[in-house]
Amino acid sequence: MKKPAAPAMAQTGFFEEPSTPNCTGKPPVFKGTCNPRELRLIHLLLRRPSVSREAVDSEAGAANGPDLVANVRALGLGKEHLPCTRIHVIDRDGVVCRPGVYSLTEPGRKAIHRWLAQRGKAV
Repeated sequence: MKKPAAPAMAQTGFFEEPSTPNCTGKPPVFKGTCNPRELRLIHLLLRRPSVSREAVDSEAGAANGPDLVANVRALGLGKEHLPCTRIHVIDRDGVVCRPGVYSLTEPGRKAIHRWLAQRGKAV
């Protein structure tokens, strides 16, 4: 019997960056939040260029990372400024799968930094 291929190793935060231009021409306006999980997700996204769903779950303390991301998108970033890129990896069983990787666009980062500066807690 043939042994399955070894899983692909990828470091969290070092995934390929999506190329999502700002189509609207208007900068996003981030409304802000006081939810601790959403705040942990925001700080995670600001620290890393890209974040896997597993990293979102573990760092933010959420059981449903995509729902948490959807909540943050609803605060003004939308899918345009907090996109999810699907990457190809091989899991531990040797099966190709396509997990999602989240990242902030530059306008999205600026919107969050503006909100943090207004709050008086700039990063």
